[in-house]
Amino acid sequence: MSNKVKIFALGGLDENGKNMYCVEINNDIFVMEAGMKYPESSMPGIDMIIPDISYLIKNKQRVKGYLISHGHEDIMGALPYVYKEVPAPIYCSAITEVLIKASAKRYNMKPNYVFKTVEPNTKIRIEGHDVYFFSTTHSVSGSYGFGIDTGDGLVVYTSDFIVDYGALPQFRTDLVMLSTLREQKVLCLLTESVACDQIGHTSPHHKLTYLVEKDFEEHKGRIITAFYSQTLFGIREIIDLAMKYNRHICIYDEELRNVLHEVSRLGFLQIPPSLIVEKNEISRPGNENLVIIVSGIGEHVFRTLQLIAEGEASDNFTVRESDLYIIAAPAVPGIEGVAAGSIDALYKTGAKVRNISKKEMYSMHAHSEDIKMMVSTLQPRFYMPVKGEYRNLIANAQIVVGMQQGFNHKNTFVCDNGMVVSFEDGMYRGNQETVPVGDVLIDGLGIADIGSQVITDRQKLSDNGVLILGITVDPKKKVIVAGPDIQMRGLIFLKDAESFLDKLNQTFQEAIMAELNSGKITTEDAKVRIREQVVRYVHRATGKDPMVLPIIVTV
Repeated sequence: MSNKVKIFALGGLDENGKNMYCVEINNDIFVMEAGMKYPESSMPGIDMIIPDISYLIKNKQRVKGYLISHGHEDIMGALPYVYKEVPAPIYCSAITEVLIKASAKRYNMKPNYVFKTVEPNTKIRIEGHDVYFFSTTHSVSGSYGFGIDTGDGLVVYTSDFIVDYGALPQFRTDLVMLSTLREQKVLCLLTESVACDQIGHTSPHHKLTYLVEKDFEEHKGRIITAFYSQTLFGIREIIDLAMKYNRHICIYDEELRNVLHEVSRLGFLQIPPSLIVEKNEISRPGNENLVIIVSGIGEHVFRTLQLIAEGEASDNFTVRESDLYIIAAPAVPGIEGVAAGSIDALYKTGAKVRNISKKEMYSMHAHSEDIKMMVSTLQPRFYMPVKGEYRNLIANAQIVVGMQQGFNHKNTFVCDNGMVVSFEDGMYRGNQETVPVGDVLIDGLGIADIGSQVITDRQKLSDNGVLILGITVDPKKKVIVAGPDIQMRGLIFLKDAESFLDKLNQTFQEAIMAELNSGKITTEDAKVRIREQVVRYVHRATGKDPMVLPIIVTV
């Protein structure tokens, strides 16, 4: 019997976020990552976007486990929704488990997760397949890559990584384990593409310490730092600096306090109790020798900064001119506007603000030389760029082809979500097969609660407002009994609307009388025709296209 292997993505290709990659070995499916991405500004009311998992639902009995590389939302944020539909054991590090649980709690969800905590740099057996877990250097500790034995060689997925030879043990890429994987023969290597178009190595430009240590040594007031909650590498740097310069520490966000409590229990970090300051003490007069760590997921960290800047924080945390604000949370797609507004508000307070740019501190994603190191170490037969926009995937492929190690268009695959790369007995068999993919919009209620028409309606409300026209009629006598009553929001300023309302009233009544005289006022078609006449007039008069809701009561 032939050995068939398929590799495909349900999300993460030609996009930022929503990562989900599948390896199918004969009848078994392994799912690597279950991530989300943030909605665009054209999707009002949407909390997140997750992958369409209809293929996994259809084949749920074949799903043998989720391999989650680390605890970032683009990697595991969809798990509470996905797991409910397709339950299977979750294999990850102890710290990733902590962050997955915190993510579910944030959305008030209580999935009955089954975790299989895996020690770093180990091999375990899952449903008859050897799976290797190797440590990688990323902005959160406990980050793994995976190697899955297919019987014809390993499928290796690096997830997010950089090469930092001097990283702390909790953050260090294990090169010895990578050499072990090479000895097992690598069938196909999947490597991230987010920052591959950057020349050289990411290290050492990913470190915050070099940029801010002088501030810790010389600044006489409070230092307030802002991070995304799961950026444990940077948070660890700030805590180490605070301890080095004997500054007290306040963890402002409750979720981060809980996470740090859990990871300290795992030996990741120990903060001397004498340096910890409670949140209600940060505004105490004279409390200047203090480092405050503000954090949050996505736009929430910037919402918190905005409240602080405007003096509206619930704990009376107000800005002092002697404060120094260090923003170490570069805006991600979908929240740029919120980030810019909050940082601008901080500048207006008169405090010193240091907004760390992407040029000053690189994100902890593989640059070109990091990718070359991974490819040279593992020597795969086939190569598949993952994780990034299409231009990133192409750049990644070009890097590998340019290494002159035998890679070309025949063994390097730049794919879209849903395209299946197939192997049989270790030989490439094409990528003509596809699986269903798409976006599932989440507004906090669950999977597939929001359809495209709902988004269209929300956008129309956001852009043009709403117009409600109420009237009571007697169909038998063909007369208007009461009304019309016209209400509008977000359309035009009522004070300037007298002539507009008079004409709108007339247009609406004429449309109503036409339907009364035809005897069709009670039909749905009549409402459609009335709405169309009102919409045409409003568009001519205002240039806007509001949502129009005619309410017709019959007596």
